[in-house]
Amino acid sequence: MVNPFIRGARRYISAGVAVSYPNNVVIVKEGSELRVEGCRSDEVFTRIKDFAVKHGLKGIIEIRECIPRHIGLGSTTQLVLAAGYGLALVNNHLIDPVEIAVETGLGKYSGVGTYVFKHGGFVVDMGRSESTAFPPLLTRLEFPEEWVFIIAIPSGSGLDEEREDRIFAEENWNIPVELTWKASYHLIELSSAVAERDFDSFVKALTALQETVGSMFSRYQGGVFSVNSARVIKLLRENGVEGVGQSSWGPAVYGVVKGLDEAEAILENLMPRLDGKVFITRPRNKGVEVVEEK
Repeated sequence: MVNPFIRGARRYISAGVAVSYPNNVVIVKEGSELRVEGCRSDEVFTRIKDFAVKHGLKGIIEIRECIPRHIGLGSTTQLVLAAGYGLALVNNHLIDPVEIAVETGLGKYSGVGTYVFKHGGFVVDMGRSESTAFPPLLTRLEFPEEWVFIIAIPSGSGLDEEREDRIFAEENWNIPVELTWKASYHLIELSSAVAERDFDSFVKALTALQETVGSMFSRYQGGVFSVNSARVIKLLRENGVEGVGQSSWGPAVYGVVKGLDEAEAILENLMPRLDGKVFITRPRNKGVEVVEEK
């Protein structure tokens, strides 16, 4: 996130990439009323009920698998969009995920989760001005599929929406504007490296961007990275991973390596030293997948 705090300039410009795992699995069937079952069902019902009423949508939503909340993987956005999109389809409505996001209260700060749901790949949004209704998509690129992510989720949790709202509502506390310029340049470097499939430039830009943006949030998370995330970042670096980052507020962190063999060797070294979950995943260059159940 390039400029989270300085008012009078465009804020919340964000970037992200879709990955193949972990996933939400949502089954939607025809029904005479709106009903949501399974994990996080109450939360999803609350999010989509007004959207469903507005469009006259009814059906049974079964959430078979869901990513936990507040671990830094954007699980709420993906889950709500999956439920809303599937509900629209069983009612023979094709509704753009951006419209669903707006009507269910998603994308308050970042549109990245919505755009990776819709398109997959690497996306950058334009953030918000005072008049922005939803962060517009700036660019979407194919992410090199041979590059592999190592994702670690240590114990603990990131911030909830209420705490996040309070932080972003605070008045600017003297963040140097030069930091936002620096972050903007690193984001251009990062995007260019993806487009040119230049791994070495990508990992350098990623780490530089993460450290620059993290310094803006250090007041709230105890350092450039959150306390729970910092230890895992250190372990990744000790194992030779140059491109590292914290996902959202954490505690999830990730490293990017050139190939599967390298990732598997690093994973073997990390697993005995972590008290949480660690796994390998690949980028996903397509958006939501809809399968008709027979």
